[in-house]
Amino acid sequence: MTRRSSISATVSRPRTAHLALAALLIAGPAVAADPPLAELLHNTGQQEEKFWSYFSSVLCTETVTQSKLGDRDKTLVLQRQTFDYLISLQSSGLDIMVDESRTEKSHGAAKGNAALLETNGFSIFSLIFHPLYQDRYQFRLLADDSPPDRRLLSVAFQQVAPDRPLSVLRLRGREYPLGWRGKAWIDPATWAVVRIQAGLGDSMANLGLLRLDVDVAYSDVRFSDATVYWLPARATIDAETRRQHWRNTHQFDNYKRFTVDTDVKVSTPQ
Repeated sequence: MTRRSSISATVSRPRTAHLALAALLIAGPAVAADPPLAELLHNTGQQEEKFWSYFSSVLCTETVTQSKLGDRDKTLVLQRQTFDYLISLQSSGLDIMVDESRTEKSHGAAKGNAALLETNGFSIFSLIFHPLYQDRYQFRLLADDSPPDRRLLSVAFQQVAPDRPLSVLRLRGREYPLGWRGKAWIDPATWAVVRIQAGLGDSMANLGLLRLDVDVAYSDVRFSDATVYWLPARATIDAETRRQHWRNTHQFDNYKRFTVDTDVKVSTPQ
């Protein structure tokens, strides 16, 4: 099945919602000191441009765990599916079109009986830093909070332009743009986006959505030519309404190059 999406999520019964949204980067030049914000955005943006040029050439396994939670985060319903996952990005004017292709490999029976949340496309969340999207956000460098074993740059972001949204909520056949605010960690040696945490920039309580939080992590993947690609490793999405709480996890692994061989035969007219 092939889907064209921005970001998406689906809440079935009593609401049907769709959330749709990826990231691959390759190593860049090392830097000795913290760069100014403009330089950081330029370099990270260049890596994001390389990302969507390369990402459609790899295939991976995606494991999706959907859960509905009760009081004290007690799991009421749990379902797990595994897919062969391929994503393709194409530039379309001032936007990027996202095609997600999933072939189901396994489907575990749901434990419990209740509506689950469907989420798609959050692997591409780092496109916030793509040059086509940067002008829709306000960025701010934060104080160093790197882990002890690794130096990272912290950047806060907040969406300021509502037009051409990176992601949408689909509810009852209508689409509502999602604005984001959050924090990203960037490796200054590679300009790779290592992790992004984000939540809703504006309240959507009038639609019944009280909270939507996203946490996406990326990891370095090496293929046979030793090139380093920064690809999605895990995406966790938490959504809450007044009466319901869902948590979905997308795990990405077993990356492989994806190639298409074409055999063209030309017959000679008799």
